[in-house]
Amino acid sequence: MRVSIRPFAPLAPIARLASVAPLGAALALAALGTTLATRAEAADPRSSRFCSSCHSDIAKQWGASSMAHSWSNPVFQSFLADAKAALGPSIQANCISCHAPLASVTGDANVEGDINKEGVTCNFCHNVTAVDVSPKAASYTWDPSDPNKMQGPFNDSDAGVTHSSTFNPLFSQGEFCASCHWYGDDKGTLTFEGTHPSWKGSKAAAAGTQCQDCHMPPGPGKTAITAKVSRDKMWPHHFLGAHTPGVLDSTATLAAVVEGGKLKLTVTNRRGGHSLPGGGASMRAITLEVAYTNAAGAELSRALVQTYDTEFADASGKSPVPKWLAKSVARSNEIPADAAKVEWAAIPAGAKSAEAILTYHFLLPAYRDALVAKKVDLTGHDPVVMARAKVALP
Repeated sequence: MRVSIRPFAPLAPIARLASVAPLGAALALAALGTTLATRAEAADPRSSRFCSSCHSDIAKQWGASSMAHSWSNPVFQSFLADAKAALGPSIQANCISCHAPLASVTGDANVEGDINKEGVTCNFCHNVTAVDVSPKAASYTWDPSDPNKMQGPFNDSDAGVTHSSTFNPLFSQGEFCASCHWYGDDKGTLTFEGTHPSWKGSKAAAAGTQCQDCHMPPGPGKTAITAKVSRDKMWPHHFLGAHTPGVLDSTATLAAVVEGGKLKLTVTNRRGGHSLPGGGASMRAITLEVAYTNAAGAELSRALVQTYDTEFADASGKSPVPKWLAKSVARSNEIPADAAKVEWAAIPAGAKSAEAILTYHFLLPAYRDALVAKKVDLTGHDPVVMARAKVALP
């Protein structure tokens, strides 16, 4: 069902509510009930700017997250252009179902509406009523009957005049994330995004740890400036991930020892909760390399020991290729959630010390080179060193 999207009038009077005391804000909102109704009718999804009038902290957190930039991200836009050039413009419908989902569910195939350009926005997620936990792409159910009836994790919400609300336990469960973080091809032979099933089979999931516990770590606070109570547990909307500064620093550990005349390297997924590198297959990678130095401290050589990722091949066997060209899996070697990877490296003559380096790559080198050539903005996509380990050599 298509939901009409109408432009919103300026919200200056409402935005100013964020600067007044909660009680004053509540009274002001009540007084503006009629005005609010004229600015966004009951059948119209609302912009994140509208939501920020009451949920200012949450909106600010979300606005700086990858969710808010899932559509506007320059890297995504470049890949989308490549996909349309290779497969035709209709392929965009597949992509927007998760990168601009409100556009998808409201029939805005060209993503022309301003609200629909907000990526994974407030009025999309909080109208998801169910998720089919399966490799079916975009397996969510979005309720078009009343986009201003907010689904959420609390059974005692008092939304006031701005919207209604209903309790949905799915919002605090990892199954909510499966709709876009688990999907494959129509034949069931390729998994393009397998983060959810990787987590589901982990010890973390067995112990009850949900996706939200790590990516939206809960704590005390208020969900809105008009909230009557401060909750012991609410979920911030930073959506912590590999792009978040500091997150990768403690996700994996690296140990190096000399054993049997070789260098033994042990990589452990310390707190990933799912296999690493995570994210879309044939897109990201983690490399393990070793730099050898002589007695004077000069570097003798540098060797790539292992690459952890999944890479696809196209119909001709070319690899790596992005998922929209994938016909088979060329290689798959990820760091599992609950086990270590052990690698061995030869020690070159004259080497007196070695430093092993584990590095996270947001883009496979082949893709990165092409994006650099096209002058795509790669801010936030530089490789990040996850761990280092030094060892003296005999």
